[in-house]
Amino acid sequence: MVMSRLPVLSDRQGFDRRWYAPSLKRVYAPASAAEVKAAWREVIASGAKAGELQITCGRHCYENFVYNAGTKYIIDLTGLRGVGSDPNYGYYIDVGFGNWDMYRMFNNMFDTTLPAGSCYSVGLGGHITGGGYGLFSRAFGLTVDYLSAVDVVIMPQGAPTPELYEKVSPVNHPDLFWAICGGGGGNFGIITRYYFQDTSKAPQYLYTTAFSFDWQDENGNLLITEPVLRQLLDSFTRFSQEGQDGDKSKWPSFGIFHANHLAAGKMVFASYYFDAPSLGVQGQEYEAYLNDRIKDQKRTLGEITRLSTEPGPINGHPWHGTAKAISPVSATVQLRRFTFLEGVQNTNGSGPNQFGKYKSAYMKKGFTDDMVAALHEHLQKVPDGVSLSDMSQSLCQIDSYGCAINQVSSTATPIAQRSSIMKLQYQTYWDNDAAIGQDNKQLEEAHVGWINKMYADVYAKYGGFPDPRNDPDDIVDGCYFNYPDSCLGVNGENSPGIDHAMYLYFLENYDTGPADRNLRAIKSNWNPQNWFASAQSIPVK
Repeated sequence: MVMSRLPVLSDRQGFDRRWYAPSLKRVYAPASAAEVKAAWREVIASGAKAGELQITCGRHCYENFVYNAGTKYIIDLTGLRGVGSDPNYGYYIDVGFGNWDMYRMFNNMFDTTLPAGSCYSVGLGGHITGGGYGLFSRAFGLTVDYLSAVDVVIMPQGAPTPELYEKVSPVNHPDLFWAICGGGGGNFGIITRYYFQDTSKAPQYLYTTAFSFDWQDENGNLLITEPVLRQLLDSFTRFSQEGQDGDKSKWPSFGIFHANHLAAGKMVFASYYFDAPSLGVQGQEYEAYLNDRIKDQKRTLGEITRLSTEPGPINGHPWHGTAKAISPVSATVQLRRFTFLEGVQNTNGSGPNQFGKYKSAYMKKGFTDDMVAALHEHLQKVPDGVSLSDMSQSLCQIDSYGCAINQVSSTATPIAQRSSIMKLQYQTYWDNDAAIGQDNKQLEEAHVGWINKMYADVYAKYGGFPDPRNDPDDIVDGCYFNYPDSCLGVNGENSPGIDHAMYLYFLENYDTGPADRNLRAIKSNWNPQNWFASAQSIPVK
C-alpha cells in the first residue's frame, strides 16, 4: 500500500517562493514504480480532475505549474531511489535523485558521468525529460542524448487506469520514448526510472577561472559603456564559437557570461575546462595550454576594459568555487584545479529560496547592436517602487552551447535547437519578510515588469520574442522548456497563446512533424485526459 499523508507547510511550496498550493489535500510518497501506479489510481478513485494532480521531484519549477490554487494532490517521487546497471540498457537511476546524487553515484560506482545540470538540488525527473544540459554538454551533448530507455506510469488512449510501462525505448513504443527525450515533465506520464548507454568516462580534473569587470570606477564614472559591453559580448561569442568547426579539442570547455545589473557592481566571465582523453585533451600539456590560454584571455579582455581587482558576484548558476591555483595569472585571475568530483560539487550551488522570474533564449550567432543597446539600457534601470540594491540579483546569464550538442539532428529528440551556440537565461530575484504563500506585490510587479520589458526590447525586431519565424538573419532560435515562462503564452484565453509558447520551446517538433515526431499528437495518444495539466502543458487535440 502506498504511503500517503496530510500535507505539511513545506509541501505547499517549492524552490521559487512565488508559488504556493493552498488547496493541497494529500501527498503521496511512493517508494517504487508499483506504488506510483497505486497512488495515481487512488487519486483517480477520489474523483480528482486532471489538473488537480501534480508530480514533484526536486521542486524547482520556475512557474506555478505544480504549486497553484488548483493543485489538490501531489505525488512526491523523492522515495524512488534505485541505481544500478542493466545488461541490455546500461546504467539506470531513479527520478528521486538530484543532479549531485547522479554525479556522485555514477562516478563512484561506474567511473562514468552524464552531461547534466549544475544545480545540485534539481531533481532528475524533470531535468532530464526537459533535455538536461550543463558544464559538460559542449563536450558530450545533452543528457537525453544518452537515454536508452525509461520506465513510466502512463494512462494512454482507451486505458481505464494507469499502468507501468517498463523499458520504453527506441524499439518499444518509440513515439513515447522520443517524446520523453525532451518533451518536458508533466506532459505524458510519471517517469520513474531512466536508463543510459554509451556514457562518457568521468574526467580526472575540472579547471575554472573567472574575470570580473567593474561597472563604474571609483568616482562613479561608467566603465561598461555600450561599446564596451558590445566588445565583451563579442569576446564571449568567439569563445562560444570555438569547436563549432569540428575541432573536438575545443569541446571540453564551458563559458558563462554574467551580464549583471549595475546594482551588482560587476559583470563576470567565468570559464570551465576539463580533461577528456577521448577528445585528445589531458595531462601536463593540456594544463600548459590552459595556462597560456588564460593569459591570452586576460590580455584580450584587459584591452576592452579594466579588469576588476576583486572577484565579481556569481549570480545565477553555477556557483564558482575556490581551490588551489595551479597557475596564478594575477592576484585575482587564477586557473583553479579540482578533482572532477570536487569540481562538480563546488560548482553545484543552488542558492537560497527566493522569489524569482526567468526567461530564456537560444542564439545561433552573436548579438546585434540593437540587442546590446537594449541590454545595456535595462541593466542600468531601476524600476519604480524598488531601490538600486533591490536589483543586485538581476541579470542576463549567457551560457556557451553547441559543439557535441549540435552533432544531433533537430528531430532526433524534441529539443530542436541543435544549431545554437549560446543559451540565455534572464533572471531577477527578490526577497521579503512576507508570510509563506504571500509576496510583496510592489516588488513582484517591479521585477517582473523590468525583466519582461528588457526581454521585449532585446527581441523587438522579432516581435518581442526570440522567434526564428521572424528572423531573416537566422540569429535567434526559440526558448528552453525547462526555463518556463508563462509570458510566452498559456493554455486558455491568452494572447499570444499556448501554440506560440510551444513553438518557441519545440519549434517544428511541437505539432507539424509526422505522428511519431509530433509532441501534440503523441500527447493526445498517450495522455488524452491531460493529466498533470498546467498553464503550459502540451495541449491535446
